[in-house]
Amino acid sequence: MFLWRYICCLCLVCFISTLSSASTSFQINSQCNVLLKSIVKAKTPSSLEIPRSGWEPVAELPDNWAYTWPNYTGGAWYKLKWDWSCKDEARMAEPIAFSIDYINTAGAIFLNGDLLWKDKHLQEPLSKSWNMPRFWAIPISGLKHDDNEILIYVTGYSAMSAGIGSIKFDNVVDTYSLNEKRIWSSRTLFQINLILSATLCVFCFVIWVYRRAESSFGWFAISSLLWIIFISNILATETTILPTSVMAARVNLCAFMLYMMCFCTYLLRFIQIKKPKVERFFWIMTAVLMMAVMAVSMEQIKLFFDSIFLLYCFTYLLVYLYLCITAIRVKRGDYILLAICMTAIVFCSVYDIRMAFLWKGDDIRPLSPYTSPLFTLFIVVILSSRLSKNFKKIEKFNEELSGKIKQVSHDLSASLTDKHSLELTNVRLQERMKLSHDLHDGLGSSIVRSMILVDQCDKEIPNQQFLSMLKLMRDDLRQIIDSGSTAASEVPETPQHWIAPVRHRFSQLMDEIDIHAEWAIASEWQFKPTALQCLNLIRVVEESLTNVLKHSQATQVRVSMQYADPAHLELKIQDNGVGFDVECVKQNGMSIGMRSMQSRIERMGGTICIQSEKGLTEIHVVIHLS
Repeated sequence: MFLWRYICCLCLVCFISTLSSASTSFQINSQCNVLLKSIVKAKTPSSLEIPRSGWEPVAELPDNWAYTWPNYTGGAWYKLKWDWSCKDEARMAEPIAFSIDYINTAGAIFLNGDLLWKDKHLQEPLSKSWNMPRFWAIPISGLKHDDNEILIYVTGYSAMSAGIGSIKFDNVVDTYSLNEKRIWSSRTLFQINLILSATLCVFCFVIWVYRRAESSFGWFAISSLLWIIFISNILATETTILPTSVMAARVNLCAFMLYMMCFCTYLLRFIQIKKPKVERFFWIMTAVLMMAVMAVSMEQIKLFFDSIFLLYCFTYLLVYLYLCITAIRVKRGDYILLAICMTAIVFCSVYDIRMAFLWKGDDIRPLSPYTSPLFTLFIVVILSSRLSKNFKKIEKFNEELSGKIKQVSHDLSASLTDKHSLELTNVRLQERMKLSHDLHDGLGSSIVRSMILVDQCDKEIPNQQFLSMLKLMRDDLRQIIDSGSTAASEVPETPQHWIAPVRHRFSQLMDEIDIHAEWAIASEWQFKPTALQCLNLIRVVEESLTNVLKHSQATQVRVSMQYADPAHLELKIQDNGVGFDVECVKQNGMSIGMRSMQSRIERMGGTICIQSEKGLTEIHVVIHLS
């Protein structure tokens, strides 16, 4: 039994030693090659201390601590034993290039005890070499023919997939070409993606600022900004703001979660869909999960981070399927184009997720960086399509507007013609009314005076007197005609000159029928009225005195015109006749004379007040002079 155990142990040791001594050959040129004898690793508490024991073989590269040293945090040394040789003792005429795909998270490299390179920070906050391919040209003069040793120090967290990538020995030319390809796929593509994302972010944000109704552009701008923050972690080589690499990873995952939420909201807004309750649920869930991301322990961080990442990728996939269903159902061109674009993006995302979680090799070429140019093309096509539609709408609107303008112009022309015709008719009517009032107040008064003279005369009136009355009526008619032809005749120099013609015509008649007339007229103008105001006031005086002669049976008449203040002129005509019922006259319709007086005063913006009782009748007129 003891012998059997001894044989088993011996076989196991031989198997392990076989693994540790497994060699790999790298061809430098047609004559020379490098033989990698072994790769071993050991945990270490410090970059200044190389362990004497605890070394274990590395089965394959890349080496990921998440699978080989779960839950380990700290430093480790990798030891590479190798030598080089040439056929037929040929001379090695070129340096040997040593390349490494990545060091996660930070580290240093030593060749035969001499430092080749190291990261800036080997303590928290750690430098980031996990996405930075590097190579070094090693001159032959610094190498041994056999038993060369490369030591690689690595510090990091197994929860963040610490370890090293693949290594290679080659000539400088081929290594440089390989390194350029690695940098293109691991950094340059992401830099292009970042630049395009920033451009789209600014572009869509400006569109949203000027057109707030286009909320989809606002959500896309926010999602692009969050994508920039997330993708910057791939390009960053130092952790400068946050205190630890773990904290940077937590914040980066939160940015990814917010990006997924904003981008899914953008997709829904683009197809004009709003789900307030569902969206509120996912935003609350995101807030809770973000707090959990910041609080989860290091032992659970990898599993928790992977679960969160897959959860949001699954949510993104559901929104994509909903988008495709809506595009097929609605059959709108821009929806279908977005669905096609998202199909390509989903394919790239699924490929990258599969590679990240299932593929353990190092030759991974991510497709996600190519999605930003694809989305840039989509945005350009969509905006061009919408711009073309808007131009067509504008052209159609201009055509409709032109037709409407022609129709409105025709209607307006017809309306203006009708309005002009109505205005002409109204002017004729106004002129007729004015002429009738002037004839009644002017010529009518003259006729009434003549009739009263004839009636009061006891003997036949001589022809000369008849001729005089006819001339007087002729002068009144001429005055009516002159006043109708112009309203800009000269204003009398004083109120006395203004009242003189009327006073002269009525005084003789009043003396003959024993009516005592009193004239209280202001001596001068404090604020000169217009010619039209003077004419209208004189017509009111003539009509009032004519009514006194015809109806009042008065023995006394008083005519006064004074200034209540410099801007207000008052005219009063009073008599002591029998009076009349003012309200009755208003209810039954005013006489032509009273209507004439009222219309004249109202046209000047003044007021007229008529009061009458037995023994006192007063007509009070106030006009505003401006």
